[in-house]
Amino acid sequence: MDTFVICTVVIVSAAALGFLLRGSARGGSVTPEEQARLAELVARTVRDDIAKETERLRNAQAQQANDIRKELTDGLRESRLEIVASLSESRRESAKSVADFSTENARKTELLQANMQKALEAMRADNEKRLNEMREVVGEKLQKTLEARLGESFKQVSERLEAVSKGLGEVQQITSNINDLKRVMGNVKTRGVWGETFLESLLSDSLVPEKQFVKNFRPKERSAETVEFAIILPGNDEGPVYLPVDSKFPREDYDRIVAAAEVGDTAALLQAQKDLAATVISFAADITKYINPPRTTDFAILFLPTEGLYAEVLRFPGIEKALKEKRVVVAGPSTMMALVNSLRVGFQTLVVQKKSAEIAKLLGAVKKDFGNFGDLLEKINKKLEEASSVVTDATDRHRKIARKMTKVAELPDAETRLLLNLDSPEDAEDEESPKAP
Repeated sequence: MDTFVICTVVIVSAAALGFLLRGSARGGSVTPEEQARLAELVARTVRDDIAKETERLRNAQAQQANDIRKELTDGLRESRLEIVASLSESRRESAKSVADFSTENARKTELLQANMQKALEAMRADNEKRLNEMREVVGEKLQKTLEARLGESFKQVSERLEAVSKGLGEVQQITSNINDLKRVMGNVKTRGVWGETFLESLLSDSLVPEKQFVKNFRPKERSAETVEFAIILPGNDEGPVYLPVDSKFPREDYDRIVAAAEVGDTAALLQAQKDLAATVISFAADITKYINPPRTTDFAILFLPTEGLYAEVLRFPGIEKALKEKRVVVAGPSTMMALVNSLRVGFQTLVVQKKSAEIAKLLGAVKKDFGNFGDLLEKINKKLEEASSVVTDATDRHRKIARKMTKVAELPDAETRLLLNLDSPEDAEDEESPKAP
């Protein structure tokens, strides 16, 4: 509003100034300087009025601002007092509500605690009852299970003790058998019988007794000396060739070698090896008497019944050369059958080579006879062709006769047989005569 009044005064003053200037210009009596002074006077008057009016307006605004500030201050004070009073009332009401809530909450909490205490006591009583029942059931089951397990365990223990007792009995039996075996092996004669039996079982596994090997063979017909076994090999026209095989078991020397090796006595070990080699060479010299060509082969076989003994004999240097000079071949259980089979194959090859000429002559004779057989087949073919020609002629004649007799009436069967006298005894004999053979 004050700004509008100031603007109005300025506009009125400007309008008055303009009006005065236009009037002076129409009268022509006012000079430009006067117009300028007049304009300046008007402008000063307008400025003074504007300044006064502005000052008045400023004062009025200041007074109005003070009034507004005072009113705001009073309003704020009253509002503060009202807010404080409201807050106090709210605080009192809140405190009362909190107190009431606390009282109610305490009451509800006490009631809830009482209810929970009752529920817990009931649950505890129920749990104790169930635990007692479970304890009784578990105890009963545990008792049954324990009794069953203990019974089964005692049964297993009894069975195992029985098995152990049985095993101890078997061990004692094995120990007794070992002692018996030691006693048997301690006797030279019994040990020789065992080696001979073992050799016989090896030969029987691959060869046929009495056909491929014989026992207690006499290499020399005029001598009573016999070799334990002789393998029958292919020979010539005079008869088969026999391979002498004798079993020896120098156990004492071998036991001394094993004992010396276990204690690490080098000197005793070398001496035992020398003794074993000397014993084997003496055995070879004894077997040499069984070699009697051409009834036997020009060598014999010395069989050692254990692999350890055989390996120990071959380990001694120079033993093979010494045995070769004696015309004796040493063999163990694993090499015996391989040696025998290789010898059989070799001798069969020799027999085939010797009889190859006879086989060639036989094939020549067969070839010649086969040529004669071809000539005979040609003659038979000619005879068959002649017989076929005769049969063809007879067939043609039969066809012509049958064609000419088509117009002749056939008689009944009875008349025909009577007319031709087909039922006579002579005809019957003629019919039965081909069946006689």
